[in-house]
Amino acid sequence: MSKTEKPVRLHVDQLCPGVFISLSERWMDHPFLFNDFRISSEDQIEVLRASGIDTVLCYPSRSTAMPRQRTTETPAPVAVAPPDAEELARIEEKRVRTERIARQREKIARCEKAYGRTAGVIRGVMQRLHSSPRQAAEMAREVVDEAVAAFIGDQDAVLHLIGQKRGDENAYFHALNVMVLSLIMGHAEGLNEAQLQDLGMGALFHDLGKLRVPDAVLKKGSARSRVEEDFYRLHTVYGEQIGKETGVLTPGALSILRHHHERVDGSGFPDAISATKTSAGARIVAIANRYDNLCNGTEGGGMTPAEALSHMFRKEGKWWDAQCLSGFIKLLGVYPPGSIVQLSNGAVGLVVAGNRADLLKPSVLIHDASVPRGEANIVDLIDAPEVRIDQAMRRDAVPAETLEYLAPHHQMIYFYERDSN
Repeated sequence: MSKTEKPVRLHVDQLCPGVFISLSERWMDHPFLFNDFRISSEDQIEVLRASGIDTVLCYPSRSTAMPRQRTTETPAPVAVAPPDAEELARIEEKRVRTERIARQREKIARCEKAYGRTAGVIRGVMQRLHSSPRQAAEMAREVVDEAVAAFIGDQDAVLHLIGQKRGDENAYFHALNVMVLSLIMGHAEGLNEAQLQDLGMGALFHDLGKLRVPDAVLKKGSARSRVEEDFYRLHTVYGEQIGKETGVLTPGALSILRHHHERVDGSGFPDAISATKTSAGARIVAIANRYDNLCNGTEGGGMTPAEALSHMFRKEGKWWDAQCLSGFIKLLGVYPPGSIVQLSNGAVGLVVAGNRADLLKPSVLIHDASVPRGEANIVDLIDAPEVRIDQAMRRDAVPAETLEYLAPHHQMIYFYERDSN
């Protein structure tokens, strides 16, 4: 809704289907999914009355019907009846939903803390690569082992990854992003524990060979000359060489270091072979690496997650293993976790989890300036059939206060959650 539009206060008696309203009460204090919504039935008006709400704000520009005229007659006293079965059901439904949202927020908070701890370890791993590559590799194996154990031991866990881009720390977070995204894909593909360990190590160290490529060449990106590009592409060969020198990376992990830039059509490097001839791990890491580069790197200009997936599918589909890419899209959904979206009711929110039952109906954390972020409403859009996602928003189009509320410090957030039975 327009921020410049002045709302009109209406009595509940004036409401009718089609009137767009905004409730002043906290969302926890009423039985509706949103504070702002368009009245769709007379039943909703009765629920407002039963909730003790006398007046609401109305936004005419978003209404599809005119409010009713309120009579000036003094209404006859109405005896207050005890809650009926329908009202008790609404109260119970709200209680269950509130508890579920509280659990989701707690899970998000735990994941954020876990990510912070893991990021610190990865930073230490990367810093030791110069002086003690073997020790760094052994530290990394512990990190991967813990991640693999989490996948196998807790299928319902949310895997939370924040790609926090701060100057020279880009490489640390990119490595972590690619590792977690790859493990998500590998688990979905049915890889066993040993394969997941190889996948995690290969993903974490996929850019190891860049240690032997000058920063000046790395930073040039698409502006590299042909000679510089050839030098850059050798990082895959160097990575395999350094990996062998550590003495702790398995052949499966080493193959990922060498082949994560090969493409199905043979246009990749360093060997220009079809990715169908490489390992499943290399094909998985290729997709995770590209996706994170498009979202968080300079290659895609900071695409939204939805834009990155669409770009990979529509413009680069011939490059990627079709089964892996299809599985990746199904895991993340049409609006991947981390997407900031505009809803049809005017609300703006952050997608925090996909919904495999309906890829267009993810769970969304709603921006509401009147609600502290720690109490923010998380709406599963499958429960709100009248609300749809109108568009995924670019971060530079989101007001600063909204972005700070939804994604503090402009972090890219990925969530993944297996469907609960």
